[in-house]
Order: sequence, then C-alpha cells, then structure tokens
Amino acid sequence: MNIEENLWLFITENSNSDYLDFSVNTNSLGVPDTVTKNISRMINAVGFYPDTDCKTLVAALAGKYKIPSSSLLCGNGADDLLYRLVFALKPLSALIIEPTFEEYNRALELVGCKVFHYQLNPRNDFELNSDILDFITEDLDVIFLCNPNNPTGSLVCPQLLGEIIEMCQKKNVFAVVDECFIEFIQEWKKYSLKQKAADSLNLVVIDAFTKTYSLAGFRLGFCISGNHALLEKMKAQGQSYGVSVPAQFAGICALMDKHYMQTTYSFLDRERDWLLSQLLTLKVEVWPSWGNFLLLRSRQLNLRQKLLEGGIKTRDCACFYGLGPEYCRIAVRLHEENETFIKAMQAILN
Repeated sequence: MNIEENLWLFITENSNSDYLDFSVNTNSLGVPDTVTKNISRMINAVGFYPDTDCKTLVAALAGKYKIPSSSLLCGNGADDLLYRLVFALKPLSALIIEPTFEEYNRALELVGCKVFHYQLNPRNDFELNSDILDFITEDLDVIFLCNPNNPTGSLVCPQLLGEIIEMCQKKNVFAVVDECFIEFIQEWKKYSLKQKAADSLNLVVIDAFTKTYSLAGFRLGFCISGNHALLEKMKAQGQSYGVSVPAQFAGICALMDKHYMQTTYSFLDRERDWLLSQLLTLKVEVWPSWGNFLLLRSRQLNLRQKLLEGGIKTRDCACFYGLGPEYCRIAVRLHEENETFIKAMQAILN
C-alpha cells in the first residue's frame, strides 16, 4: 500500500462512513462555515511554532464571555486541561456527581486521590437535589460537576448551583464545573459560571470547541478561573506548544461565525423534541435532556448490537458509574438521520 492509499484509508477510517454514528455527540451541523472557508488561509502559518499563550484566541474568548484574558488558559482539548488541573491540585479526596464523564475519575486515580461518588437517581430524571450540600465537607479537596451532565442531559438550576459554590467556598473545597455542553442551551448565560469563575479562587470552569463547534479533531479546549497561580501551575504541567496553529486558527474562525449557533438552536430544539416524542412511543425509557443527546434504557440487552448490525452506532453507557448495559446514549442528528434511527428502533422493538 502506497502513501496515497494510506492517506485515503486514514480519511475513511476516521469518517465512520460505514455507519450512521449516533454515538458521537458533537454538533450535527458539522464544522462552521467560517472554519471551512478560511482554513486554507492558515496553511502558510503551519511552518511556524504556535503562540504558546494563544493570545489572539484568548482575546476572542475574553471578548465573548466578557472576562479578563488573564483568567483564561487554552489547552489541547478539555481532557488535557482536566488532567493538568488534577496534577496541579493533587487532591487527596474528591467528590464526583455520577453518572458522568469517566475522565474525572481516571485523572484522579493517577494522583492517588480517594474518590467519593454521589449518584443521581433516574427516577428523579437524574436531577441534582439540595442534599448534595450535605456531602460537601471539610474532608473534601475538590468536587466535579458536569453541567449539563453527560450522559444524562440533566441541568443544575442556577439557585442550587450558587449554593454549591457558596458551600465549597465555606468548606474550602475546590469546585470544577464542566460546561462542554452548556452552549447547546439557547439561554446558556443563565446557567453558566464562566463570569463567576473568572473572579473566583476556588472555582474552575472547563469548556471546549469539540462539542459545540464540532471541532473534535482539532483538540481545543479552555478553562476559566480567577486563581491565576493555579492557571500558571496548569500551564507548567503541559507541553510548551500544547495548542497547534490549526487548532488556534479554527477556534478563532469558529467564534467569528454569528449564525452557526442560532442555526444550531433552531434545529436542535426541534429534532430533540421530535426524537423524544418518537422514543416515548416505543418500549424504552428516555430522559429529557438539555444537551444534544438523549439517554435511553432498554430491557432488550442486545439492542445496541442489533442497531449496529443495521449500520447504526450508539454509545454504550455500561462504563458510566451506576449505569449498566441496558443504557445507551444517542446524539441528536439531522432529521433524515433521526428518522432512520427511529425506523430501526421500531423494527427491533415492535
């Protein structure tokens, strides 16, 4: 096999062209036009080293969120920043609100941290209750909260979120809030802690371009905190050129697109509601979601395999704390694709 054949094999293998992929919950609209139309302009710059401080990108983010540039740190995706944060904090004890993104636990295990789990109840739509405040004690070093939560799609109301942060300050507990899905909510500013984090010493908000702007392959994330000493420690934990030229360029271009997110809200609200209504007529449990995905539960344990045999991939949720093989997560895709999924589900379950 020659180099050209290898190139096309690489493209094919990474495009999931053999399957209709509902397992990946990036924005189904794809890469913003401002990125695809301008990407060729970046080519001449790849011969130079990236800006280690991502100054242009940071300025664009600071302008969008109306926060100081000094409270921002960019990284090679949200995962990169998560691991840097954990290695900078080196906590002895942590609380994770579950089921949620598995990387929190993996990162904490690497530093020998003792992890406690607060489990959300499916009978309560996986919503977080005020009794979480009783679990925030002086014995904890850090708490991890994903909002909206992955894979449940649940959202913490602003009042309770404020009480959690206040309790963390009172008990000297560091709070980490993952907002990688928050901008799929049209009124996301009501729920976001980004501006609060920019002035806080014990709060970090992590976000990325992966989900919202469908830039998974570029690996681009950012975090916000008023704890500048911590941000410097996090920066020291990573490599010098942690964010590539293409990633920085793509992020800046994505932020330039003034119509992309409005189009996202229009399609997402409509398609998520349609998918939910269709699934409720089938022999599955499905939960309401604030994200661009839905969590399903089916007593038919081979449901995922049967869908796969029909060319549809879903996300196995057995690896999430407190969930089992009967759970799976699906992305909200474009209408024709969602129709194909529902028809496949009807054929299997009916």
